[in-house]
Amino acid sequence: MSFHARAARQALLIFALIAIFALFARLWHIQRESFWADEGWTMLLAKGPTLAEVAQTMAEDQHPPLYFMLLRLWMDVFGDSLFMTRLFSTFWSLVCLAAVYRLSADWFSPMAGLVAALLLALTDNEIMLAREARHYTQLAALAALSALFYLRYARRPSRGSGLAWLVSSIALLYTHYLGVLLIAVQVMHALLIVRPLRRLPDLLFRFAALGVAFLPQFGVFLMQSSVRYTRPIIFQSTFPNTPETFIMVRTDLIGTHFGLTGALALLGLVYVTYRFGVARWRWRPLLPTALLALWVLFPIAFIVGINERFPILTTRNFLLVTPALAILIGHGILNLDRTARRLILAALIVVNLTTIDAYHIKPPWREVAQRWLTYREGDEALLMDIWVDDFALRYHIGQDLKTPPERLPLVSLPTWREMYREFFFAQLEAYLAPRDAFWLVYWGKNEDGLLDFLPDRGFARVAELTAKHYDNVIYLWRYERPPPTRLATFGELFALERANVDRHVDQQGESVRVTLLWRALGAPALDYSVSTFLLDGSGRLVAQHDGVPLDGNAPTSMWRAGDLKLDSHRIALPPDLPEGEYTVGVKVYWYADPAPLPVDGAEYFTLGGLRLP
Repeated sequence: MSFHARAARQALLIFALIAIFALFARLWHIQRESFWADEGWTMLLAKGPTLAEVAQTMAEDQHPPLYFMLLRLWMDVFGDSLFMTRLFSTFWSLVCLAAVYRLSADWFSPMAGLVAALLLALTDNEIMLAREARHYTQLAALAALSALFYLRYARRPSRGSGLAWLVSSIALLYTHYLGVLLIAVQVMHALLIVRPLRRLPDLLFRFAALGVAFLPQFGVFLMQSSVRYTRPIIFQSTFPNTPETFIMVRTDLIGTHFGLTGALALLGLVYVTYRFGVARWRWRPLLPTALLALWVLFPIAFIVGINERFPILTTRNFLLVTPALAILIGHGILNLDRTARRLILAALIVVNLTTIDAYHIKPPWREVAQRWLTYREGDEALLMDIWVDDFALRYHIGQDLKTPPERLPLVSLPTWREMYREFFFAQLEAYLAPRDAFWLVYWGKNEDGLLDFLPDRGFARVAELTAKHYDNVIYLWRYERPPPTRLATFGELFALERANVDRHVDQQGESVRVTLLWRALGAPALDYSVSTFLLDGSGRLVAQHDGVPLDGNAPTSMWRAGDLKLDSHRIALPPDLPEGEYTVGVKVYWYADPAPLPVDGAEYFTLGGLRLP
């Protein structure tokens, strides 16, 4: 085996190790966090079930359809679990890694390709987006493939490279409209750099072919643009042109150690050779480095330039330039002498492994979904006033219930506000009129008086569960119309207004679920506990559940006179419980007092009978 063959084989082996590491880094904790708003929107747009329906849905959104159509096919094959859906982005991240390696190896050296691939594998922004069900890693991968095959065709035209350039570029344009910026960069590069001039007509003809291929989507783009800025629900996630925004973008792109990585990127624009320890600088060939420089600068300048008039600036959009930055930094490291490159590369590896430059904590919608499903009764509705995050919450509820979210009683209040406008409250009143109870998940400021409207319609807030996102509180409230009659009174402190008993089967096994509605007759100074239990025909205790109301979320010492409070208990049934008639009872006690509060002269109140199984 020749020296070059051994070197190529060794480079491929090292790249395979880098790719395995990149895969591990992107799969690490890929399921730890909930879907967030954009991922929930992805699932809504890609639900189909046919590709034609996905394309039609995308025509009413703000993006091209290719990613969502491919994701629909992916989910048809692998399922729509959180892991498998996000894995599609991981797949494209690895494609981008391979394209960056090949592009850098083709134009600089296999070692430069390996360094660029390693840096991309360690890039936090790329890792973060490879764990999200969004189209940004597909955008970056197709940008890298388009640049790879463009440069190959510009240097040495062939039928294979020309076809690959055309296909990858069309796919790029149908993945994200920002892909047009890379095609514009290629046009500028061809006009400025490619020689002899007799080759330009062929290149320009191919650019024209890309334009013709994109023409059907261009009409859709114009239609989308005409309504995009009339619907804040679509563009509300963009950032203004402020120093804080630019610092955030800089950190996501080249890290908090931006001085070092920025200097290395600039060094990557030139060629340095060493002879007898003396550096010799060369500016040519410009074919790849000029493209990389334009690839970084033009999209950034364009996005920032139009952002004031047409808001499109998000840190995610700049993943388009991340492949070029990785290649430039990698080439810059290889421009150093052997000792310096080893030290710098080792330092970058350590810094990237021990710090996080781009990470956004996602709201805990999976937790909110599970808590709602734990306490809701029957087919109770959930009103969602959480802006576009309701798409993510819908997904998690649907996953837990194994039911398409559109079949569930889930109401997006932001969507209703947009749809019904001045008739919003009339529609809401008509929806709630036949209902005695519902839930509201809320993350807002009561700007339109929603929280005042509900009590005015006879609903009392009977439960409050909370979740945190940064310093913000997400509320999950249950509203209920007070029952007209009372079931029992416990001492002089509590009245039982309503009770519901049903059998329940879940992953924890079979249980009896007891839901209670209490009214505080006074202001209890102590934290009382509620005991729900099963008695057999002889009055023997066979199962019970004791605890502070609502699993500790509603301690009685916080109740005020007149408050209505929801309570829920799950009585786990022993697996060997025989068939028969059982009695379900409830009592209230303070842990330091052996005697429970009296109820009609007894220690407990009978909720009813239950036959098992």
